[in-house]
Amino acid sequence: MRAKIFKHNVLVIYAAFLAGMLLSAGCKSTQNLGKGQYLVRKNRIVISSDHKISDRAELKDNLSKQIILKPNSNALDIPPFWVPYKLWRYNRRYAELHNKPDSSLPKSVERPVIIDSALMIKTIQNMKAFLFNQGYYYAKVRDTFIVKHKKAYVTYKITMGKNYKINKVLYFIDDSAIANIVMADTDDTRLQRGREFSYGLVADERSRLTAMIRNKGYFKFTQDNISFIQDTGDKAALKNVESPIEGAVNFISSSKTQKRSTLDLEVYIRLAEDTNAFKKYTTNAVHVFPDYKSFKDLLDTSLIEKQVDSMEFFYHHYYLHPGVLYQHIYMGPNELYSQLDYDKTQAKLTELGIFQYVRVLPAEDRNKPGFLDYNILLSPAKRFDFSTVYELSNGSDYSLGHQLGISIRDKNFLKGGNLLSIGVSGGVEFAYNNDAGNNFFNNFGLLTVYYGFNPSIDFPKFLAPIASSLFDNSNLPHTIIGFGDNAIDRVNYFKLVTKSFNFTYNWRQTQTVTWTLSPVFVNIITVPVVTDSFQKVLDSNEYLQNSYKPNFIEGENITFTYDDQVRKHNRNYSYLKLGIEEAGGVLSAINNLGASLNDLYQINYAQYTKFDFDAKHFFTIDQTVLAFRFDGGIGIPYGQSSALPYIKQYFSGGPYSLRGWRIRTLGPGSYYDSTVSNNATIDRTGDIKLEFIGEYRFPIAPMFGGSVKMNGAFFYDAGNIWLARKDPGYPGGEFEWNTLGQDIAADVGAGARFDIASFLTLRIDLAMPVKEPYYPYDNGWVFKEIDFNNPTWRSNNLVLNLSIGYPF
Repeated sequence: MRAKIFKHNVLVIYAAFLAGMLLSAGCKSTQNLGKGQYLVRKNRIVISSDHKISDRAELKDNLSKQIILKPNSNALDIPPFWVPYKLWRYNRRYAELHNKPDSSLPKSVERPVIIDSALMIKTIQNMKAFLFNQGYYYAKVRDTFIVKHKKAYVTYKITMGKNYKINKVLYFIDDSAIANIVMADTDDTRLQRGREFSYGLVADERSRLTAMIRNKGYFKFTQDNISFIQDTGDKAALKNVESPIEGAVNFISSSKTQKRSTLDLEVYIRLAEDTNAFKKYTTNAVHVFPDYKSFKDLLDTSLIEKQVDSMEFFYHHYYLHPGVLYQHIYMGPNELYSQLDYDKTQAKLTELGIFQYVRVLPAEDRNKPGFLDYNILLSPAKRFDFSTVYELSNGSDYSLGHQLGISIRDKNFLKGGNLLSIGVSGGVEFAYNNDAGNNFFNNFGLLTVYYGFNPSIDFPKFLAPIASSLFDNSNLPHTIIGFGDNAIDRVNYFKLVTKSFNFTYNWRQTQTVTWTLSPVFVNIITVPVVTDSFQKVLDSNEYLQNSYKPNFIEGENITFTYDDQVRKHNRNYSYLKLGIEEAGGVLSAINNLGASLNDLYQINYAQYTKFDFDAKHFFTIDQTVLAFRFDGGIGIPYGQSSALPYIKQYFSGGPYSLRGWRIRTLGPGSYYDSTVSNNATIDRTGDIKLEFIGEYRFPIAPMFGGSVKMNGAFFYDAGNIWLARKDPGYPGGEFEWNTLGQDIAADVGAGARFDIASFLTLRIDLAMPVKEPYYPYDNGWVFKEIDFNNPTWRSNNLVLNLSIGYPF
């Protein structure tokens, strides 16, 4: 006990010392400033407007990017701490560094960012230019700052100028064929009537028109062939759309005398310097070099030549079937040039994952005017890769869990661009018993052993029974065949073995929507070992008896996934996953047939339906992220099943769930057995699950010259699992709306994430429960019970999780 109290006091002293160091670092940040010099501490943007701004937060974020004088890098920006760690390092070596040029300064230090009127004027110009490009005329920007302890707090006050809405769009096109293309698709124009005008909108429309025209065979057509002229009726605001900042003027005469809030746009599509811009091009030949080394390959007659239809493939070593590549190349002889086909070919060959780089080079055939030859140059990537995943967690009474996963992948299995994955995993959990031995290590006893072997093959195409003609290859069709052999050995209780098989289709409907369909999956569950003590538990608990019995599962599932992370450029993006799974329907028909044949055969099988969801949203604020997740599901057993099979049940707790509880130790509902140690409980599982997780993620500091980035997080987790039906073995474990508030568990905590070379993220989370469903007072909130000075409370409530990757 004395050792624990001493350790706790040391932690308190260390925390106080660290806090003092942080305050000291912030206070000494101005120590080398001269007279009249002020350190930029914070920038603030205040926007006023006489009309509604649709996305004020995004506008502020973009305006903040125009600011030149930004505060020094800081580890924390949480009052009262401000830790400009690079500036602190600079000040410590001030005598050595202050006369050195910026280019020779180490990356671990920063000079103080000092108020500079010239740069503040430049910032104002940047903001006005940005607002003008967004369609705001006459914007006013004024800067002010106040000084406290030689630190300047800067405010940029912005009065939004007048902006215009689009009235009508007129087209002037020199070529009739191109005019037909453009006018047939005006419904999709970005320049819709009534929409707020901005130069970004004009740039988007220019890109859209260019892509649309190039997709119809016009290989040499470029954005230079398109120009826009605007008429606001307000001569003070009229400027050339192409270069508004440089001040080039291109007015349209207008007899209107009154200002108006709308503008007209004229779109001109004309020949530029290249007179072939209005000429259509056709593909002549396609040459593919799957193991390209250098430009000498283009003239090397010793290469191995293969042909699929009229497409030619040239190899140094025949390591990949040409048919695999042929399915992912979208241009062919005698086909009109299409920018879309060019882009899809580049993207889909890259997404095969077997090439280090992909280059698609079209060139005009000198011997056949109007025709293009393609050289597709592919450099093979490393065929095999190897990865590991490690997790460590602890819970009540110093229980420890370790899990290691090893994965080996062959990205060109059977020379077909097929992905062979072999995953091997294993783990152990230990229970700590103070009375088990005479030293710390002898007090740990083995609680659980689990291991698995899971190979799979991913084919980059649809295999029977789905015909490849039903889906375009641009949808990235995949067929995955997987097998599995996994076991859970709960020492002194049972051993459960699961053998699995799945046949799955995966395809992308759009850039953001993906579908996964398993027309068949099979799980065979056996329980080869059941101890006498556990059998007594099963005999007295119907739910456990149905959960742990041998079972045969055959079913199908489908999953819809929406993810706009790429489209939103990793900012303010969303993720939604919805899944439905059914088991037992086909077997029920077979079983009924068997019964009709005088019970010649019968099948013991599981019958259930499951609905799952997983919704996430990420709000990006400067360099910080507010991340939210709401996930769960419901499983409905029916027919001859009164409970879901064990491997299909839900659980809560652990490093990727409610982090204030060890994995599978929470629930169901408000059930709690105070007579049994947490380390000895059978896995807590249920038929229903609801979870909500919120995290505030923020950068702390780079380490080791920037190769490791340390980030922090504060989090709140809430949720639980429930039974679909009332069971006497778990009083309070069933889902009921009138007890939902009491049944929700909650924890809070903080964590650190170490991003190692943008390749691996090591996560450490420390959490504690703040709401326990089984706590009979204050609706389950346990704030009154929190006692950091009590070592027993700390050992029972503080849960440390060490894992790889973010929780979601």
